[in-house]
Amino acid sequence: MIYRCFFWLACYFSLNVAAFCNPIVQINSSLGDFKIELFDEVAPVTVNNFLNYVESKRYNGTLIHRSVPSFVIQGGWLSFQSEINALVSIKTDDPIINEFRMSNIRGTVSMAKQGGNPNSATSQWFVNLSNNTANLDGQNGGFTVFGRIVGNGMAIVDQMAKVNTYTLDGIPNFPLSNYSQGPLSSNNFVTISNVELLTPELALNYFDSESSELRLTLDAGSAGIATLALSVETAEPAVIFKLVLSSIQWLDDPVEGMATFNPATGSIFIPELSVGGVAAYKNLEFYLRDSENLLFVLSSYEEI
Repeated sequence: MIYRCFFWLACYFSLNVAAFCNPIVQINSSLGDFKIELFDEVAPVTVNNFLNYVESKRYNGTLIHRSVPSFVIQGGWLSFQSEINALVSIKTDDPIINEFRMSNIRGTVSMAKQGGNPNSATSQWFVNLSNNTANLDGQNGGFTVFGRIVGNGMAIVDQMAKVNTYTLDGIPNFPLSNYSQGPLSSNNFVTISNVELLTPELALNYFDSESSELRLTLDAGSAGIATLALSVETAEPAVIFKLVLSSIQWLDDPVEGMATFNPATGSIFIPELSVGGVAAYKNLEFYLRDSENLLFVLSSYEEI
């Protein structure tokens, strides 16, 4: 809780508006590490609930206990206690209200809940492996999207989804590695070893070199205001970026220094861009090269 207070204070004093500083958590797993950007403006109760489990370290040592091809992988419920050779449920908080506002497309992260009860989510979360809009957006009040997998993190998630599944202790679709039959060991499970809230990037518009994503707060005119990400597709011969659909979080209020999108010309203008926490470029312009695939080309910029 103390760390989260510093997170919000840092966002507030750097931008004078905490809503535009999306929290990011890192997931360390037995198959690799990935990050989740949390949409606290869209689903504040859900994000706060998720961070409570993160800060109490209850997610540390939990398992991916469900994997359905081209649908979801799911975790946040069970751990394996090797001393007693048994699955153990983590301690859960009270259920939270449903905050369905965003579609369950590939790469988004949502809360699991009980059938027939929209307001029953506690600790279990899942990653959408495909576009599950038709199935999950209209079911049980809609499943609350509260984040998205950052950068190339879906490569790790897809690896998890390839692990063979079994029925274990009456739980179907349970992924187990290098297992045929007999006693289980910790090495057989897809384990989330650690989940932690990362230090925030204190810039409104910035390039994250680790994920190769350009993260913007953008005014799109009549379409609205949103935080979103553009991923680097190619660097040669031109720098081309692709809009990450799962990153779009619609906001209510503008803020000084936002990027702008001109629908008439299909261009994006960024007044200032930070790299590594330092303002590095200004007056960046991009034009929409491919509207079907949402590809933008960097056309001009100035160094600071």
